[in-house]
Amino acid sequence: MYAIVRDLPSNFVKCVTSVNNNDNPIDLDLAKKQHDDYVDVIKQHVKHIVKVPADEEHPDCCFVEDTAVVVGDRAIINYLGAESRRNEVSGIENALKEIPVIKNIVHMHEIDPEATLDGGDVLYTGKHLFVGLSHRTNEKGSEVLLKTFSDKCPVYVIKSLLSNDALHFKCIVSMLNDNTLLVTDHEAGHKVIDEIKSYTGDHYTFIKLPEQVPSNILSLDGGKFVIYQKDFPNSEKVIIEQLKNQRGVQLKALCMSELIKADGALTCCSILI
Repeated sequence: MYAIVRDLPSNFVKCVTSVNNNDNPIDLDLAKKQHDDYVDVIKQHVKHIVKVPADEEHPDCCFVEDTAVVVGDRAIINYLGAESRRNEVSGIENALKEIPVIKNIVHMHEIDPEATLDGGDVLYTGKHLFVGLSHRTNEKGSEVLLKTFSDKCPVYVIKSLLSNDALHFKCIVSMLNDNTLLVTDHEAGHKVIDEIKSYTGDHYTFIKLPEQVPSNILSLDGGKFVIYQKDFPNSEKVIIEQLKNQRGVQLKALCMSELIKADGALTCCSILI
């Protein structure tokens, strides 16, 4: 397996975020330490790490997940929903070119100039590719993914997120493995479950978490090891019971408080291939 990660820039505090940080601003040094801790854990479970230097012109550049979607040997370079972030993609495209398993790279903007898509709205489980429409990902973006990957796996569009204030689809749902998903246990999560079931029937087991932030986990080693968000005790109880006790999953809790202030989730800071 390969993982693409990217350093935090010195102007990370200027990132695009919906979080009001006036009373508790981002601590840059702590954010860098938290990100370094995250990368160090990934290094223990992923053989090949491709580390991209920070782009000082783009405060959000560490959130590499948004820039590309990879299925098998094919990658698409996204046209991000936030205009200020669109030039982040060049560094990630160069990184993808270093990875031998990637044989074909296409560009969303060349396929449809009106398409926008953030990778945080895309969940590839190994069986299905789900794309959530959001304020960052439009219908034309989902249509480009359908054209690009429908020969690789079924591609399904999730529309219920448009009625919710979550930034991305994967703020609501993430994967443990190819048949188990973690979902926020509130209205938005319930609607996502209903839509996924309408496409895939009973293929997936859903683990419901009481809080949104820890609903985004990073699953490694085929679901045998999971990084989850520290300091959410109600969700931690569910994670320990459902993942560790019932499924034998190894767990690692990380505090990512400063990246949360930047609308960052655990999957945001890496592309796993």
